[in-house]
Formats: sequence, C-alpha cells, structure tokens
Amino acid sequence: REDVYSYEYEDGPGPDLKNLAFDLKNGFKTPWNSKIIDLLLEEIQRRCSEERWPFQRSEAYFREILHDRYKRLRTIWTAAQPKITAKGTLETPTELEQRLIVKKDETLKATRQTTRRRNVCSQSPDNCAWRWLQQLVKTLGEGGMSSEESDVENDIETVLRVKNMVWRRAVEREMDIIDHQRLVDDDIF
Repeated sequence: REDVYSYEYEDGPGPDLKNLAFDLKNGFKTPWNSKIIDLLLEEIQRRCSEERWPFQRSEAYFREILHDRYKRLRTIWTAAQPKITAKGTLETPTELEQRLIVKKDETLKATRQTTRRRNVCSQSPDNCAWRWLQQLVKTLGEGGMSSEESDVENDIETVLRVKNMVWRRAVEREMDIIDHQRLVDDDIF
C-alpha cells in the first residue's frame, strides 16, 4: 500500500486512528505496525484511566497482548491467502474457501476428540481405581512392599523372607496388578 510506503520511506502522515489497517505482509516490528500498536496501547491506557478499570496492568503487559493478537491475525490472514495448486495456478476463490473449510473441520474434529478423551478419562471408573492404587502405594511406602529382588553385596547374598501380613492379603491382587502393569508398560513408571 502506498500509505505504508510513504510513512516508512517518505514523510507520510502514518496510520489513522479512526481507520487502522495493519500491514499484514510484514511483522509487527515495522514502523507502520509499531505505530498502530502504539496507538492502540495509548487508547487502552486512556480507557483504563477514564473508565476506572478495576485492575491496573503495565504497559508491557498490554503491549505483549497486542503483539500476540497481531501474530494471530497475521497467521489467519496468511492462511487465507491463495496458494499455488498442484497444476501450478493460483487457487480460485472457491478452492480457497473449500481449503479453509476443510482445515477448520479438521481443527474442530481434533478439538472434539481431545475434549472427549479428556472427559472420558477423567470420569472413567478405571481412573478412580488407578488413583486408589496410587494412594495405596503412597500410604504403604517402601516398607509396605515386599522386596523380591535382592542385591548381592560383598559376595554375601541377602535372603529376604516374605512375611504375609493379614492386611496385605486383602490387597495382594491389586499389588499384582501394579507389578504386572509395570512389566507390560514400563514407560509410565
């Protein structure tokens, strides 16, 4: 755009607060985009003091938010630009729209799957059982588990005798589940 060029390389007037338009072909550090961010920052600070917002934030805080918003806007704008097709031609508006719809559908599907997975896992009875087993192991501590593996120190083999405690018989099956899971899926421990 010529107004961006005249502001950056000549003595142009710069962005108009009533009709702001970022130069999305470039990053937020260009003189034009920096000026727009400065104008928006001044407007936020003016409103904050005039409207007596219940919270006060630093200039750096609002500047970072504006930079993040600009980056998101530029990402969306870049994705909405026509791409070169397999035939070597520029996408038509219909092809562009179809590509954006497919991309949005893929994103929504992934979001739904992630949400469902998170909800199902947190409500699963299996999850409750594993939490109970975790609490059991933490409660018992190292002394509550029998050691079946012994270290040999100084050529003296230590023999450990398993003492079957009455309370342990009630959870022996659960402890076997933990041992079995450790052998099957050792990367979770």
